[in-house]
Amino acid sequence: MRKLTRNLSPQTFPAQFTGQQRIDWELELLKEFRRVRNSEIESIDFGNKSGRWKVAKENLVKESLSKCAYCECFFETVAYGDVEHYRPKSIYWWLAFSYHNYSASCQLCNQKFKRAEFPNAHGNYKIPLVRRNSTDTYLKKSAGKYTVDPLNNTGLSLTNFIKNHNKERPLSLDPYIDDPSLYFAYEHNDATREVIIKELKPSVKEIVDSCINLFGLNRKELRDLRYRGLIKYRFTRQVVETSVDPILREAGANLLNSEFYDEKVEFCGMYNFYKNKPVILL
Repeated sequence: MRKLTRNLSPQTFPAQFTGQQRIDWELELLKEFRRVRNSEIESIDFGNKSGRWKVAKENLVKESLSKCAYCECFFETVAYGDVEHYRPKSIYWWLAFSYHNYSASCQLCNQKFKRAEFPNAHGNYKIPLVRRNSTDTYLKKSAGKYTVDPLNNTGLSLTNFIKNHNKERPLSLDPYIDDPSLYFAYEHNDATREVIIKELKPSVKEIVDSCINLFGLNRKELRDLRYRGLIKYRFTRQVVETSVDPILREAGANLLNSEFYDEKVEFCGMYNFYKNKPVILL
């Protein structure tokens, strides 16, 4: 996992998640939740609404550089990938159509492992105030206040969105807010030929362990793939640091930057973790 940045170019950003459409969708959710309050329905049905967030996928894939936001594997060549709701819509229903709640995820991380789980340390966000007798006028005035408009200075500010996240402190990382390099360490084992993710320091162990379990970040396929990459990385480092041939050293250095450290590369988070460690320890 690595730190991600939102792509908010007005030329490419999906217009549905900004302006009046964002407010209208939020109002729809508020009215639906009023029906839940009145026991007219058990829960909000998102079954016929998935097309709304699917239009965000192209922009999300650009943000993650065609890699899963969680396991860092390229997914487009072998699977369609998902628009993943970081905070599950079944719990955080008011964020169902919030762009800042989305990421591009592989189907294994999203569907096999995370699903609708979301452990957190300090309780959920404060739910929007919707009573059984809330009027349409009240709900209309409230609509738009609970989500971030990615392009306009309306609705919930991004600053407050991040404050809410930090206050709640989920037992998982949002790669758009949290910096995974401050949480994750990597440990290789040449006997078992694998690399596992672990906590960088004791103070983050609870979050890291939960995140690993939530997204399956130490599943066997990932442990094996990371090790195969580490073997190539270790060889390239040895060439750069031990060769007496300046041309070979320069070629190796270029290879390190383009094929290991660059954010476009699979598992670049791991390679950058090992970057400043002595090659003898690799």
